[in-house]
Amino acid sequence: MSLNSSAHLRLVHPPQLDDDARWAAVERRDAAVDGAFWSCVKTTGVYCLPSCSGRPKRENVIFVSTRAEAEAAGFRPCKRCRPERFVSGALQDRIEEIDWTRAHDALNAQGWAPLGRLLSDEDCSALIAGYEEDARYRSTVIMRRHGFGEGEYRYFTDPAPDLVSTLRARLYEKLAPVANEWRMTLKQKRDAYPAKLSAYRKRCAMAGQKRPTPLILKYGPGDYNRLHQDLYGGEVFPLQVAIVLSQPGRDFFGGEFVMTEQAPRRQSRAMVAPLEKGSAIAFAVNERPVECAHGTYRVKMRHGVSEIRDGARYCLGVIFHDAL
Repeated sequence: MSLNSSAHLRLVHPPQLDDDARWAAVERRDAAVDGAFWSCVKTTGVYCLPSCSGRPKRENVIFVSTRAEAEAAGFRPCKRCRPERFVSGALQDRIEEIDWTRAHDALNAQGWAPLGRLLSDEDCSALIAGYEEDARYRSTVIMRRHGFGEGEYRYFTDPAPDLVSTLRARLYEKLAPVANEWRMTLKQKRDAYPAKLSAYRKRCAMAGQKRPTPLILKYGPGDYNRLHQDLYGGEVFPLQVAIVLSQPGRDFFGGEFVMTEQAPRRQSRAMVAPLEKGSAIAFAVNERPVECAHGTYRVKMRHGVSEIRDGARYCLGVIFHDAL
């Protein structure tokens, strides 16, 4: 697609009437309005924060209200101001702003989807600081004792902190349609997943699965997590979410998030998801459908974390089915 002409660009919403004021903010690099809108540069194909140090010409700039709108129009994040790292607004609004159509397509195509940055530095720091507060957690698992790897993790008690509870409830609502699509494609003999997490947790409780499963994982030098599936009983929601709370390349080195898929009569394929502090990934818990010329087959997926070479890596895991 050529980005030198707006004829090839399709915006989800028309430009707003206050574009002159927006351009004035861009000219003065006003960080106070970062997140209120995004400027898209047709000649370079990038979208930027108003405070970006780049100097585009006015005739080459159009404005949009959300990052999803910019990306739907074919723009990519500016490497100078890194708008994909910017976090503002209420958590539920950040979740709403995700391009869920693109995420659903990625989940169907490869079994995982990047969701972008959901948590601020302050959110991440608060969760890490709370790791030592015993009252927050129902149990602690030392991975070596169970052959899971090296490191440890702690399961939140009920109710979890507001931030974790909001993530779990809102993300479930967005992922339930994909779960139901997979259920039908795989011809699973189970009831449809309800639209709300509260209703789904009641189903888990009826199956004897009453213990909450959101958790924080903590890794140090030499720690790792073997490839696994987070299955806690017969009731399984087929998707989950992980959010890295530490910054790769600064807080820790190594510790890549790794996934494998095992298709029938094929060798396993490995995938590494690029994650930054506060960014989230949705991925398949166990199996997903894959279409081929002869119909649909099941692909088994597992995930894990490679060895931490140095530093400390914290990660929030959002699992939607409860445990026995």
